Amino acid sequence: MQLTEFVGPDVVILGPRERLTVENEDEFKQIVRRYLDAGRVRLVLDLAHVPYIDSCGLGTIAQTHLTASDLGGWLKLHNVTGHNRQLLTVTRLLTVIGLYESEPQAATA
Repeated sequence: MQLTEFVGPDVVILGPRERLTVENEDEFKQIVRRYLDAGRVRLVLDLAHVPYIDSCGLGTIAQTHLTASDLGGWLKLHNVTGHNRQLLTVTRLLTVIGLYESEPQAATA
């Protein structure tokens, strides 16, 4: 999976650079699990370069949110636009998970 990773002092920003679908959900879950297992439970998912999210991708996002919350952390979304914003709004995941509108806000979460 093509992914940028920024590890800050308090937050990890993950930026997939491709679709979030059934084809790559296992790899994405492994990357997220690596951070959660290391105690990095404050995550930002930057969707700027994600052109499409399918139902498996939505499920992975929701599961990441729940797992991080269970561990005392959180998942927030960043750069949610177009079809992805509509999809996350219709499924109400956007209001449940939360959103960072600006890069500095996400990086210093």
